[in-house]
Amino acid sequence: MKKIECWPPPEWTEVVITWNDILHRRPTFFHGRIRYILDWVDRVPGGKYHLHGYNSTEGFAFRFEDPKDATYFKLKWL
Repeated sequence: MKKIECWPPPEWTEVVITWNDILHRRPTFFHGRIRYILDWVDRVPGGKYHLHGYNSTEGFAFRFEDPKDATYFKLKWL
């Protein structure tokens, strides 16, 4: 997928990964997990996405242009 830097349109689909999700899903894989997610989303085929902090400190908000990309992301990471 291709990351965009500008703020996405409001109709894009948001998927939030909180620190709680990261710490409790696979605690042994915590180190490097964020980098692994970011590398994965950059190399997987798909449309555009945007990344922003979720409530500044609670996690990460990924926004996807194509709702199918958001569903694929959810199935992989949540």
